[in-house]
Parts: sequence; structure tokens; C-alpha cells
Amino acid sequence: MYTCGPTVYRYAHIGNLRTYLMADWIRRVLLVHGVDVYHVKNITDVGHMRQELVETGGDKMILAALSEGKTIGEIAQYYADSFLKDEERVNILPAQVFPWATDHIPEMIEIVEKLLAGGYAYQAEGNIYFDVAKFIDYGKLSRNFGGDLLEAVRVEADPLKHDPRDFTLWKAAEPGRDVKWASPWGEGFPGWHIECSAMAHKYLGEKFDIHTGGVDNIFPHHEDEIAQSEGAFGGQHVNYWVHAQHLLADGAKMAKSSGNVFLIEDLVERGFDPLSFRYLCLTVRYRHRMNFTFGSLRASEKALTNLRNRVWDWNSLPQLPNLPPETEEWRTKFWDTVDNDLDLPGALSLTWNVVKSDLPGQAKLDLLLDFDRVFGLGLDQVPTTYDVPQTLMTSLQQRSTLRTQEDYSSADSLRSSVLSQGYLLEDTGATTRIRPKTLLERHSERWPSLSSSREVESLIDQPSDLEFTFVLNAYNYVDDVKRCVTSMLHCAEGRSAEVIVVDNGSTDGTADWLEEFQSIHPNVRVFHCDHVIGDAAGKNIGLKQSRGKHIIIMDASTEVVGDLLTPVQQRLADDSVGIFGPYGLSTDDMRHFHEEVEAGEADAIQAYCMAFCREAVQKVGLMHEGFRFYRNLDIDYSFQFKEKGYRIFADSTLPLVRHEHRQWTELDDNQRDELSRKNFGRFLRRWGHRPDLLITANGQAFDTGFHH
Repeated sequence: MYTCGPTVYRYAHIGNLRTYLMADWIRRVLLVHGVDVYHVKNITDVGHMRQELVETGGDKMILAALSEGKTIGEIAQYYADSFLKDEERVNILPAQVFPWATDHIPEMIEIVEKLLAGGYAYQAEGNIYFDVAKFIDYGKLSRNFGGDLLEAVRVEADPLKHDPRDFTLWKAAEPGRDVKWASPWGEGFPGWHIECSAMAHKYLGEKFDIHTGGVDNIFPHHEDEIAQSEGAFGGQHVNYWVHAQHLLADGAKMAKSSGNVFLIEDLVERGFDPLSFRYLCLTVRYRHRMNFTFGSLRASEKALTNLRNRVWDWNSLPQLPNLPPETEEWRTKFWDTVDNDLDLPGALSLTWNVVKSDLPGQAKLDLLLDFDRVFGLGLDQVPTTYDVPQTLMTSLQQRSTLRTQEDYSSADSLRSSVLSQGYLLEDTGATTRIRPKTLLERHSERWPSLSSSREVESLIDQPSDLEFTFVLNAYNYVDDVKRCVTSMLHCAEGRSAEVIVVDNGSTDGTADWLEEFQSIHPNVRVFHCDHVIGDAAGKNIGLKQSRGKHIIIMDASTEVVGDLLTPVQQRLADDSVGIFGPYGLSTDDMRHFHEEVEAGEADAIQAYCMAFCREAVQKVGLMHEGFRFYRNLDIDYSFQFKEKGYRIFADSTLPLVRHEHRQWTELDDNQRDELSRKNFGRFLRRWGHRPDLLITANGQAFDTGFHH
């Protein structure tokens, strides 16, 4: 069995781990059925840490490591170690072999030579290309043939290729490249696809049983791997190809630019047991897309804790001489379900039916431990009793005595004392058991948290009972948040106002400071999110919960230095004005927006500070939550107001100071470009056909260069 492993110049995210979990479950099922499995999982290392990645600042973590004097080999080892730790955290059985790509350059060269000798490859200026036209079965895995195949080719046109479909087996090293090897064709480096062919052949032979990966590997990677290996060795390469579908996060494809890429470490930092993610992946068939949310993860952790508690309970039962005959009926149903195309969701559902059945606890325990041979949830590690400090055991005994004496008030006080020390009590008949609280249970006691704006009640349709509501999205940078919130409160002194701060998944102490600040300022309300839910979603929480007649959205980089509320109130008294703020934008073509409107009507207001009436939100609606990053969201929301007939008005004399916008300045140029481009694309798709909304258009349509 061969699994396409990690690329070790970045962390493996939970979408990657879902694919590795699928491979682990396949392996576990085979082991349960008595099949010996030899598992190979490759490591794609420094061979693909391209020189340009380092030179262009494509990865700030790599640049930081290099600046500390680390070699790219040491960087690769760091990420490989991180990957192995994450696999261990989610209880993935380690492969027998983890071959590193750069340790197998001779094997790659050998296969390339075979392909050249067999007429499946050709040389051009030190590059070696696979000749797709010579392999008649090309496309049989992905079902990409002819024109469809041409459309699926991902790389830019290479003039050295005979056919655009051809792919690189060996690439000549460009000038200045550090990572390169000698070959019969000069210094260079291997193509990505040849690596797996070489390592699979070395450890598993010319033909093996199972090859796993993600659906994104099907084309071109696995299609090319088939062509290379079968072209070189003249026979079928793999018996079964198995691919895991994508994991989405909050309904969107995980992408660094969207801010929704999560690592196992991110889950741990938020109090989750890594095995709760393993449980969550059990709930969706491997061939189906899975939508990850923190709400579903929380439900999975609760279910896993429930299972562990049942096992904890059943572990203390005396053994039965014989289990009831229906025990085997349940067992057969379970394994039949698992063997039906790895139907783990069905198997998990059946497991809960066992838990709720009339079987004795001993039979349920026997079945669950058997089922966990494939689930891999570590149920066999649940102890009969937990290690508890002697002082707590003494309190437990005292509480039992007090309950016997019917002194329930004192018994409850002892219970509260035990709970405050991080333990849970469970009364079972005449006895009481104690266990440590899970990390998530301890985290949840700090403050409630949200996973999406949908979890917040909307007050928009209710009458306003305050004059002003300030709304702030907080993303770390606690000092900026302090400065901004303090300036809001100073501005609001003596006025009917509130401040709503949405802690948008911060991890730097911002949440703790906000909790303490909220406790001494009754007109401050804080909403905590258990992860970064996105800029628009965070602001929508503030909008939905606002009670002020006038809403002022601000950025943490902005500071109020005078009376902001009076001019806001005066300007918004004009019913035709939708949004008012100091930083006005104008555009002639909807593609280039300029901050040049100091006073008067504008096309958009920047979100450093934008004010509008709460009543207008009832007509305009909330922000578009596709904007996870703030860039261009303010323009998009301005156009929502314009579509409803409102004017946008700017006044640069408003008493505000802009400080460093660290959410922007701490990104590298590549990240800025990608984030801005994606959000601007969203804006254009929505508004590119509405030039009539521009103040410069005078009602006349003009060509924006965008076609709806």
C-alpha cells in the first residue's frame, strides 16, 4: 500500500489529514481481516523547495528559518517531524517506510533512462519530457481524454514540449539554483510525478495493491504516475486507486488566502482533543465532500467524550461468563457495514444503536473495543479509574458521608470545590466517580464562543434603545484593540452608546483582556468566536446585535481623538445619506478606487470608520460573508447601500487618526496580492455590471471591461 505523503516545507492541514485518515482506516480494516499490510508513505522534501519560493518571499516561515541560519534540509526535517507528530495525535498507524524523495534520485534517473530507451520520453535542452501520445492508455484513471485533457493541463505552455499534454520527468537547473543533482543530461532536478514512481517501485515492486491520495492527486499526479510506471515496466502499476474527497471549512475550500486553513495545533489551542477530529471524519463517507465547522467538531468531541464515559462505566462491571448471543449479530452487522465501501458513518451509527440497546454493559464494552480496532479512537486506553489527587479523593469521601447524612448543602459545596479544580463528579447509584475535565470542558467554562454569525440573534428589527453603537472586529494585536476601544469609550462619555467587540478568533491574549475590560464597563459587550470566522461574518455579529440608532464600524488601527458622534448624528439626519465616514473613495472604472474624496459625495467609504443608520440595515441587509478578509468588503457594502438609493458621503475632517494597519503590513506582498485579487473578484462579479451606481457615471453606462 502506497500513500502520497506530505510536502515538508509547510504544515499539513486538517484537509490533508483527512486523506491520511482514510488510508489508515483502509489499513486497519485489512489488518482486522488478517491481511498483512506493508505501508509506504513518501516524504516530498527539499527537491521542490524551489529557489524562487525563497527569493520571492513566498513563505515567511521559510524566510525566517533561513535568516536564523537553518538549511532547507533542516526546515524540511522540522515540517516532517511536525507531520509525524500530527499523525500520532490523530492515532494514525505509522507506515513501515517513510522514504524521502531526495534520497532516491538515482532510482528516479534509472526510470527516466528506461522511458527514454523505450521511446516514451524525449530530451530537449537538458529537460526530459514524457511523450503522452506514446502511451495509449493515458487518461484512464481521470477519464480526461482529448480536448478535456488539454483543458486540464495545469502548467503554462512550454515551447520545448512536442505536445502541451507532455509532462516533465527531469528539469534542467536554472542559473542560481541551489537544489540540484547530477544526471546524464546535466545538472537538474526531478519532476514531481517521477518521485512516487521511483519510491513505489523500490519498496513495493513493479505492481502493488493499493495507492491512496486526495482527489486533487488524480490528475495530473496519479495519471502521470501510471503512465511513467507502466511505460517503464510494461504492466499494470496499481490494482486499486482510492481517493478521499475534499474537506471544506465553513463551506469554502480551504485556502491560506481565505484564512480558513486549520492545523491540528489550531484545534488543540482551542481546547479540542485531536481525536475529536478523527471522530468527525468518521461521520462522512470518504468519497464525499466534508464540511468542517467548529460547531460540528464540538459536537464530535461531545460524542467522543460520551463514548469514553460509557467505556469508563462499563470497565468497572464484573465479567460475565458468557455474552448474549445477539452480541454476535451486532458484530456481524458492524463489519458488514464497514466492508461496504468503508461505510464508517453507517458503522458509527450502528455503534450508537449498540450503546442504546438492551445489551448488558459487558457486551457493549466487548463490541465497542472490537469496533475501535477500525475506528482508532483509543477506547481501549480509557482507564477504570483516573489518577486523582488524594485531597480530592478525601473530599469525595466527605461528600459521600454528607449525602448519607442528608446534608446536601455541604455536599454541594464540596462538589463545587471539586469542579473548580478541574474535575467532574458523576453519581452512579450508591457510588460517585471522578474524572478530569477534558481540555474543551475547561475552555468552555471561560466564556461561551460562537462558530458563525448564524448563532447570534438578530435585533435589527427591534426598536433602537440607544443613540450609538460602535462595532469592532478584533484579530489579535491586543494593544491596537485597547487603544481603539478606549478611544471609543472616551468619545462616548455622557452619550447613550454601547461598544460591541467581536473577538474574531484571536489567540494573543486579546480575548482575556476583553473579558476583563467588559467586566468593568457595562456598556461594552464582547462576543468570542472559536476561530477566525471572517471579516464580514464578524461585523455581521455586531450589526445583528446593535441597539444604537447610529452604527459606527471601526478598525483597530483607527483611534478617535475628538467628538465623532455629533457630526455623525448630524450627517445621518439626512435620509438620503447611507454611509458617512472620513476616508472616501472614488472610481471611474470600478477597477481602480482612489482615496481622494475629502468632502462630499463618494463611491465608497473605507472601513477604518464607516457610519450608517441602523434603520438602513433593515433595507440594505447584512454584509456578504464571502468576504473573509477585510479588503474590498467596505466597497462592496457601500454598493449595497447605493443600490438601495442611498448616497455615500465623506468628510476628512472627522477627528480620527490612523495608525499602522498590522493586519495588512504583516502580510507579505504575495499574500496581499492574492487576498486583494480574490476579494476584488467577488466585488466585480457582483457589481461590475452596475456602472450606473457610480457618481461619475451621471446615469450613463460605460464599459468597465467586466462582463457579467
